[in-house]
Amino acid sequence: MTAPPLVLFDLDDTLCDYSGARTGRLRTAYGDAFAAAGIRDVDLDAVIAESLEIHPHGSHHFPALLARHGMSDAELAQQAQRWYLGNRFRGLALFSDAQSVLAQVRALPGVRGVGLITNGPAAVQRDKIDLLGLWSEVDFAVISGEVGVEKPDPVIFHEALRRGNVDSANAIYIGDSPEFDMEGARAAEIRRIWMNRAGIPWPLNTPAPELETRTLSNIPEILTSL
Repeated sequence: MTAPPLVLFDLDDTLCDYSGARTGRLRTAYGDAFAAAGIRDVDLDAVIAESLEIHPHGSHHFPALLARHGMSDAELAQQAQRWYLGNRFRGLALFSDAQSVLAQVRALPGVRGVGLITNGPAAVQRDKIDLLGLWSEVDFAVISGEVGVEKPDPVIFHEALRRGNVDSANAIYIGDSPEFDMEGARAAEIRRIWMNRAGIPWPLNTPAPELETRTLSNIPEILTSL
């Protein structure tokens, strides 16, 4: 059997371990700030969890959060912010099977194109793709900061279809986020594979994805079984 002509991937937490790298950066930024202030008995895991709950990507909340946990030194809080922002890509890497899976997908009978759809500022996401060496593995990347719409807006998915020169029936999308990836692809009437690494139940009150996997390594087999 042949795979769909256009295979589309999300980037963060689908092909690369964005969440793991982010947690590592937060651990260093907060840990260094508490250490410099002489605070040793803080629950760093709890601080990180609270930080992600407040804002999963920003750093403006650092001073207030640190102060709530006993670290009120404004300069140390600013240092934590600067370090966090200045080391944006620290620890970021592809999942171990990502590159080989992309190569396998491209080689599948029927596949004519492989693309990315990713939310984020254009410069940041392009630098990330450069760092990860993905330009040689994909035909195009649709970045929300460049096209002016973000997932789950179906318009960004339609742009990927346009670049891949196919209609929605001839594409499939692989992503980890129920809200942004799966719901966006559903709105664009593109078949979906949910990258559910944690094996959690479908969390939304909407139709669950048709297909699901806990590892990228299964993607070539799933595609050829369609």
